[in-house]
Amino acid sequence: MNNEANDRVNEDAESGKRRGQDDGPTALRLGRTALFGLVRGIATATGSALIAGIMWWTRDH
Repeated sequence: MNNEANDRVNEDAESGKRRGQDDGPTALRLGRTALFGLVRGIATATGSALIAGIMWWTRDH
């Protein structure tokens, strides 16, 4: 059982790839990461504004 895991690690080391590593160009991966960060930031800002609006509404009405 342990030999199977070692064999898989050795195969990955021989090919020069890490497990789960994308084969795409670095610029493409950086672009995806930047886009993910932008979408996440927009979602956070929208959620914060929504919560602030609900709190304002419940206090003032």
